[in-house]
Amino acid sequence: MKEDQINTSHILSSYDESISEIQSKTLEMAGVVESSYLDALSGLIKADSELSHKVATNDFLANSLEIQIDEKCNTILALQTPVASDLRNIIVVLRIITDLERVGDEAEKIARLSLKLNYENIDPVFLKTLEHLGNITSLLLHGAIDAYARKSVDQALKVIEGDKEVDLELEVCMRQLITFIVKIEDNKAVKNFLDISNCARSIERIGDHAKNIAQHTIYLIKGKDIRHTSVEQVRSELNET
Repeated sequence: MKEDQINTSHILSSYDESISEIQSKTLEMAGVVESSYLDALSGLIKADSELSHKVATNDFLANSLEIQIDEKCNTILALQTPVASDLRNIIVVLRIITDLERVGDEAEKIARLSLKLNYENIDPVFLKTLEHLGNITSLLLHGAIDAYARKSVDQALKVIEGDKEVDLELEVCMRQLITFIVKIEDNKAVKNFLDISNCARSIERIGDHAKNIAQHTIYLIKGKDIRHTSVEQVRSELNET
């Protein structure tokens, strides 16, 4: 084999390894972020201050992975000039790690708010509703990550459809909160409910980021940007291709 053929083979091998590495690191970051959210949710519902403190102080782990992945992607873009599916792969990774980083931020916010809550002033019925909202969102986040890992369009579409349930459940939470707040005269108790309402909104936003990840996954697989398209229209268009 000629020397230039050997060099070309080495470059291609290195390039493929780089693409594989950013995908692997993205899934690693996803695992860290998903774990943080589950811990934050558990800390919130169970009033586990130790767990909440752990999440509140470990946000640097996801941030570090985001920086590593971002630098690797920019290096590939600068030195390898990828095209077609490889370029799309990198674009999607950059979008996904942005959403993952924001999920991590919301998990940290939930944890920090949890540490301030006075659980004696919170109705257990509301905590159950909040837990239900959190569980639905955690399933969506896991489904979005799994859809990306498996490159599954069907699974990604299920996540997008499931985001509507999160929105409906948030409305239930907010109605319950309003019912409780109007009966309270103590300003400190009102502040307590405002903090927990912010937790509920953070949970809902995590569902939005899960939906975004699912949309990015469909773009990766099908090359279609569906961010402003209904699920029904997406299914129709994908069935035509």
